[in-house]
Amino acid sequence: MRRAIVVILILLVLAGGALVWKTHAAREKHNLYVMVPMGILFPLNKVLTEFQVAHPNVTIEPYIDTPEAMAQMVQENKRKPDIFISPGGHELDFLRQKGYIDPSTMVAFGSYQLAILVPKGNPGKVSKLEDLLNPEVKVISISDPDLNAACYAARMSLQNLGLWDKLKPKLKVTGCCMSSFKWILDGRAQANIQFVGCPMDKKAAMAESSKVKIACEFPKGTYYTPRNAGGILKTTSERRVAQQFLDFLTSPEMVKLMFDNRLLDDGKLGTAVGRWGPEQEANPVKGKG
Repeated sequence: MRRAIVVILILLVLAGGALVWKTHAAREKHNLYVMVPMGILFPLNKVLTEFQVAHPNVTIEPYIDTPEAMAQMVQENKRKPDIFISPGGHELDFLRQKGYIDPSTMVAFGSYQLAILVPKGNPGKVSKLEDLLNPEVKVISISDPDLNAACYAARMSLQNLGLWDKLKPKLKVTGCCMSSFKWILDGRAQANIQFVGCPMDKKAAMAESSKVKIACEFPKGTYYTPRNAGGILKTTSERRVAQQFLDFLTSPEMVKLMFDNRLLDDGKLGTAVGRWGPEQEANPVKGKG
């Protein structure tokens, strides 16, 4: 009997200690630094709000910029976020290749369609991709295809269609996606490559109808399926909380919440999430690199 009482007392002490530990953990303050591309700031803000309500001990500090600028800041050691989010996935995989991102944490949600944007008057007479060869199209403004997800996907598609080398003399790398977009706003370019939804969704394109329009979309199956992708930096000191946030962000409830607030799913993948990495960015056309 005495032995049983001792065992019970030990169990009670352990349980009490666990309760104190959990209470202490709940009171611990954590700061999470998240790099957020401006194209998905509105839907992601909804998730940030929900997460902070559920986790009042966590303060999230978002940093908003173009995905290329954010990736370059990480590479140049100007910013050290805990989490990096990319619209299209390639900026995140670029950082993985450079050794900054833990590949086991990379996860994707939503999906995009690739398009050609033109000035409203469409001086290049573009209604399909082959029209980019028209002599009226003097300049096609793009971002760096080695870094920017949309232009990485566009290069893949145009190579598969046999158009990339023919268009090279017209391609002008202007900087980030917003910079290349401005080239069609002010008439310096007759065409521009973007994801539908970055920097404009279809509703925004309609609102800017006095300036630009979507001329055509790239045929699906000629490039990988671009998705928003998030991953945790290897340098984070908040690994557990960062993973907690990524799991929350990619839960079916939060993905649906983002869809209800302008996040795009042009690939019709629904609330399904998936891993991200080289396999997901592979060329879908057999025999192509």
